[in-house]
Amino acid sequence: MFFKTNKTLIIVFTISLIVYLLSCFGAFDGFSAFISKSLYNALGYTNKWSHSYGPPWFVGMINDISSLGSRELILIISTFMYFYLRMIKGKTDAGKFIFTVGLGIVLILVTKTITSNHAEINFNTILTETLSNFPSGHTFIATVMYLSMARHLSTQRKYEPVNKFLFISSAIIIALVGISRFVGSGHTVTEVIAGWSLGLCWYTFAQLFLAIDHKTIFNK
Repeated sequence: MFFKTNKTLIIVFTISLIVYLLSCFGAFDGFSAFISKSLYNALGYTNKWSHSYGPPWFVGMINDISSLGSRELILIISTFMYFYLRMIKGKTDAGKFIFTVGLGIVLILVTKTITSNHAEINFNTILTETLSNFPSGHTFIATVMYLSMARHLSTQRKYEPVNKFLFISSAIIIALVGISRFVGSGHTVTEVIAGWSLGLCWYTFAQLFLAIDHKTIFNK
C-alpha cells in the first residue's frame, strides 16, 4: 500500500510542508515564468482575448480534465464514496474518508479566504466566485480526494497489484488536474505546486492523526 508506514507519512508531510512554504515565498516563480513562456512559444494564445494556450479543441480538452477537481464533481464523488464505504467497509472507514476530504475542503476555503483580495466574503462569494488563486483549489482537493479514494478502496495485501494500480491511477489524475490548471491559464505553476504540496501535506497529516487511535505514529 502507498505510504506503507507512518514514518513514511511523516517524511512526506515534512517535505510537502517545506515545498508549500517555499511556494508561499515565491521560490518557484522563476520556474513558473519559464513554463508560461515555453507554453506561449509552443502553443500561442487561443485568441487575443484569452490567455489560455493552444487551439479551441485543446482548451476544451484541458477544461474537461480540470473538471476532475471541480467542487461539483468532488461533491458528487465524495457523496457516493461515503455511502459505498458505509455499505462495504462500515461506518469507521466512511467516517475517515469524510474526515479527510471534508476538513480538507474547510482548510482550502480558510486558506483562500486568508489570501483573498475580496473586500467582503460571504456564503454567496464562496459558492460563486474565486476567493483567491493561491493555492490552486482544484489541485488541492483532487490531491486529497483521489488519494483518499485509493487508500480506502485498496484491499488486502494479497491484492497488492490492485492497490498499486489504484494509487498510480490516483497519482496520474492528480498530476493531470494540476497540469491542466496552468496549461489552461487558470493558475500559475507556483499556485499549482502550492495546491499539490498543501494537499499532500493535509492528506498525510490526516492519516497520521487517524492512526493515533490504533498505535503510536512511529510504529509500522
